[in-house]
Amino acid sequence: MIRYLSLVLIACFALVLGGQPSGVAPVQTGDLRVIVKNFKSDEGKCNVIMYKDAYTFPDKPDRCFRTIWTTIKNGLVDVTFKDIPYGEYAFASYHDINDNHRLDQNFIGIPTEGIAISNDAKGFIMPRFKDAKVLLNAPTKTIVMSISY
Repeated sequence: MIRYLSLVLIACFALVLGGQPSGVAPVQTGDLRVIVKNFKSDEGKCNVIMYKDAYTFPDKPDRCFRTIWTTIKNGLVDVTFKDIPYGEYAFASYHDINDNHRLDQNFIGIPTEGIAISNDAKGFIMPRFKDAKVLLNAPTKTIVMSISY
């Protein structure tokens, strides 16, 4: 019992001092580049939103994994999410034409600004995470999405 407690204490001190106990592999990370194309103008801004689960995708951007706001140049957006743990992610993006930091919708909830979903996934009401997910399992990956109005 004393030997077990000693090992636990040594492992805890190693973690506090920045090390890892043997047998624990570091988390692999990579960079995910997202290109969004076919903007009809360079007005306003673009929000590229990264999700890591079906619970938040695509209608809970306030609970997303990461987000990047950027300008549009020549009808194109090119952003990179850096140091992302390997795994499955889905992306949504919208053209915030009036720069009010939200996706504008009409009275029945249909977007009035352009939107894009990874894998150009479509759905009856909303696309599903399983249709939009992309796998990051390499140091770099690039995905391309097309914006629709």
